[in-house]
Order: sequence, then C-alpha cells, then structure tokens
Amino acid sequence: MKITFSSIRRFLLAAGMATAVPLSAAAWQGHVGGPGACGGGMPGGPGKQVMWGDMLPPYLHGLNLSEAQRDKVFAIMHAQAPAIRDKAKAVHKAEDDLRILAAAPDYSAAKARALADSAAKAMAEMTLARTQVDRQVFELLTPEQRKQVAERKPGVVPPHGAAPGA
Repeated sequence: MKITFSSIRRFLLAAGMATAVPLSAAAWQGHVGGPGACGGGMPGGPGKQVMWGDMLPPYLHGLNLSEAQRDKVFAIMHAQAPAIRDKAKAVHKAEDDLRILAAAPDYSAAKARALADSAAKAMAEMTLARTQVDRQVFELLTPEQRKQVAERKPGVVPPHGAAPGA
C-alpha cells in the first residue's frame, strides 16, 4: 500500500472528526476550560452570578430536582472533574503527537498505528469515565424522573427551566 500525502490528510481529517463528536458531547461537563470548568467563564456573562449547583448536565434540564439531588449531582461532577480533565489532556496529547508524526521525517506506519491506538484508548477511558458519572447521577433520580429521562427522544434536550416532562 502506497502512503501519500492525500491518504495521510484523509486519515487526519477522519481522526479529527471522530474525536470532535465525542468531545463536543462531553462539553457539558466543562472539563476543557469552557463555561462550567473550574476557573472558566460563568454563564450569563461577566458580573452575573450563577450557583454552580445550577450547572446540570443537559439531560437533567426540565426535571424537578430537589435541592439535595442538585447538591449530590454537583458533588459527583466536582469529584470526577479532575480525572476527566486528565483523560481529556491525554486524548489531546495523543492527537497532537499523531499530527506531529504526520509531518515528521521519521514517519512510519507502525508509529502512526501506535499513536492512533493510544489516542483511541485515551478516548475510550474518557468516555467510560463520563458514562460512570452519568450512571451515578442517574441513580440519584426518582423512578418518575428516570421515566421522564427515558421518554425523551435521544439528542433532544428541553430548554433550561422547562416544565418537567417537557
């Protein structure tokens, strides 16, 4: 198989797209420095204060969570944030290393495969960590709240503050 610049470019484009989708799905956790991240910008703009307990995953918007549930969700997300951030940094490093290798004079398919495997493993670990957080949060919900979450169409999130079941 002949490796050309065009095939490398297609591979990097596919790898970038494959990475962008899960990372954008993870954005609600704020682990990459966006709103909701420690030290990140506050929602609503400068000068507006929002309780961190109001920073809920989108799939919880519209549910009538008790204050105790909100506190527990915050505690779960806060406790897992450093680990998820470390996993995200590992993903970015592996991808950066792969991009650097693509232009390196000592490029080899074996090195590229090893770096791609490393990036995939880091992404899988980050996805698993997010899934574990989601499961911990799901277990806090009442049976009625779980039913409301289950009845929603996948990918459709009610606006923040929507009525329960909306």
